[in-house]
Order: sequence, then C-alpha cells, then structure tokens
Amino acid sequence: MLRKCLFFMLLFIGIVHFSLGEEIYPKDFYITPRFGFSTLTGTIGIELQYKHVAFDIGYGFTAEPPHEEDGLQHALTYGIRYYFNPHYRTWYFGLGGWIRLDKDEIDMGFIVGHRWRWGKGWDFCLGFGYTFSGSGAPMIDLALGYSF
Repeated sequence: MLRKCLFFMLLFIGIVHFSLGEEIYPKDFYITPRFGFSTLTGTIGIELQYKHVAFDIGYGFTAEPPHEEDGLQHALTYGIRYYFNPHYRTWYFGLGGWIRLDKDEIDMGFIVGHRWRWGKGWDFCLGFGYTFSGSGAPMIDLALGYSF
C-alpha cells in the first residue's frame, strides 16, 4: 500500500514538474497547506512561512513501536523549520514532533531535509530525523504542498 502511494505521489510530482514551467514569485510570506506523511505537518496540515522561518501544525497518526499493539495513534504535529533559501529549491532543518492525543505523550526531535519547489507554488518536502525525547522514533517528512 505504501509503495503504491509513493509511486503515485512521485508520478504526480513528475507530471506537475514537467508541465509547469513558471517559477513562484518571491515574496516574504507564504501560507502552504500540506498533505502527506510528516512528523511536522501530519497527514494534513499547514505551514506559515515568513522569510527563512516556517511554523508547521497538522493532524495525523503515529505508529506505535513494534513491541506495543495499540496500532495507530491520533496526533497533533508541530514544528519550526529554517529554509536556507526561502523562495526556491533548498535544504532545511527543523525541530518538531507530535503530541499523541490518545496517550498524552509528547515526542520532539530534529529533522533535516530538502524542499523542491516548481510552478506557481507547488512544492515537495523530503526529510529525515530522529526524536531525542519521548519514544526515540524516527522523524519523516514526505509532504506535498501548494504555497499562496
């Protein structure tokens, strides 16, 4: 299932990337709804970016470690990112994590990634990191967004 989702997401990104040639108009403030699998913006979330700094919040699910059998947990995700280039394709690093709503647990970690931006506002973020508090779970940022 995850392979199919990844395949179709990458296919969609490829089609959009080659069909849209205009670059985004640089400005100081962006609002970016995001959809994907992210420990910063959840399954569905929003990013508010001012110049190099962005604040993320979203709703999603977290998987329990293999030794626990509770399955997926509802979570509120949060984060702050620093983009080295605020307008175009760029590397970023961030702090963030999730609050498990079912168990009242908080995880926080560090993430490093890359944002590909194309067209009039489309972007795709791919990042990896590790939590340093809470469960010690890996952090993943795999999200598609559109900036306004």
